[in-house]
Amino acid sequence: MAEAGADVLVPHMGLTTKGAIGAGTALTLAESALRVQAMRDAAVRVNPDILVLCHGGPIAEPADAQYIFEHTEGIAGFFGASSIERLAVEPAIEQQARAFKDLKLT
Repeated sequence: MAEAGADVLVPHMGLTTKGAIGAGTALTLAESALRVQAMRDAAVRVNPDILVLCHGGPIAEPADAQYIFEHTEGIAGFFGASSIERLAVEPAIEQQARAFKDLKLT
């Protein structure tokens, strides 16, 4: 991607593992940090100005992203998808559905 001229690279560590429909298997955070770092290092050899963000797999919560930041160098941030839009709302949707289910007909 760096050779193709990408300005941003987002190493994808797989399907998000947390939440109600999260993937059952994935890389560990430690394995993800190594892979993100390797992809970042390869990309900056081609384009020293490329921005590299981490994403996916076990990187689902803020603490997970913090782990990646602390175990890599030169990562510009985190790209959120299901970790932002799905994981945040699942508990609220489940609670609301349970509240309707618990209603008593008179």
